[in-house]
Amino acid sequence: MKVRQVIDTVYNFFTEEFQKPGQVIAVLGGPEGWRVKIEVAEEVEYMRRRGRDDLMAVYEVLLNPALEIVGFERKFLRERNSVQPAENED
Repeated sequence: MKVRQVIDTVYNFFTEEFQKPGQVIAVLGGPEGWRVKIEVAEEVEYMRRRGRDDLMAVYEVLLNPALEIVGFERKFLRERNSVQPAENED
């Protein structure tokens, strides 16, 4: 199944390259490739030392039709227990 391969590719990229396993929250396919959103924990140890909630980041990842990652961008941060992006983030 192509969607499963897309999810695995993005999950493995974040786990292997950044040691940030995440949860894929959206997958959209089109003629030019795939657009995926993944949510990962950011600065976990830093935030725990300060007694604050973890920061969660949502990244948008672009894959070409051959399932190669061609780009990614962090879209926003939020505290783990919040549904709103953190202040000063777009």
